[in-house]
Amino acid sequence: MALNAESRIVDGVVEAILERRLRPGTKLSEPELCEIYDCGRTDVRRALVILATRKTVELRPNRGAFVRVPTQPEAHNVFQARRAIEKTLARNAAQHATGTDLAELDHVVQAEILARQNGDRAQAIRLSGEFHMILAKIGQNDVLAEFLHELIMRSSLIIGLFAGSSHVLCQDEEHGEIASAIRKSDGARASDLLEAHLRHIEAQLVFDTVPEASDLRHILCK
Repeated sequence: MALNAESRIVDGVVEAILERRLRPGTKLSEPELCEIYDCGRTDVRRALVILATRKTVELRPNRGAFVRVPTQPEAHNVFQARRAIEKTLARNAAQHATGTDLAELDHVVQAEILARQNGDRAQAIRLSGEFHMILAKIGQNDVLAEFLHELIMRSSLIIGLFAGSSHVLCQDEEHGEIASAIRKSDGARASDLLEAHLRHIEAQLVFDTVPEASDLRHILCK
């Protein structure tokens, strides 16, 4: 079933943010979005409102819509919230993981390693987020998983702003070690590894950068 224009815009912008292709501070021009997605302004405006409620877009009166620019305190708060949520989900996952779940985790870990080895940063980033969302699914708490999805998008913006192109993001061995702890049903270790993993990512952020706008047409017409 084909997605309507509103959904295509939301999905396209979210995907670009999650892959760090769409930078904080980029203006989401209504005429450009209309042209890119072959739709009317009403569709674009509805999509932008949805993105604003997800805290990924900021609507500025008389100026338009922009990819949200997170602040340093917000960055710390987002990672603190992720640690609180994901530690619980990791413990749950260690209790509930099936053979199929473990195979799915392992597949993503190996695919992420391969993407990084091939120099495909965008794919590695997407798979990193997928690892965390699979972990949330295995944790069997839909409420926490929903919160986490929003936090992953917000942390993507944060990393896109405060980390350079050399940022290593998620270490291969860290995801593998978390998956191994879940395989052994060791919830305490999975939780501790998850916390250390997120602290490692946050510690690499450098809060002395400024937003760098992106070429909207080039990004969304990929």
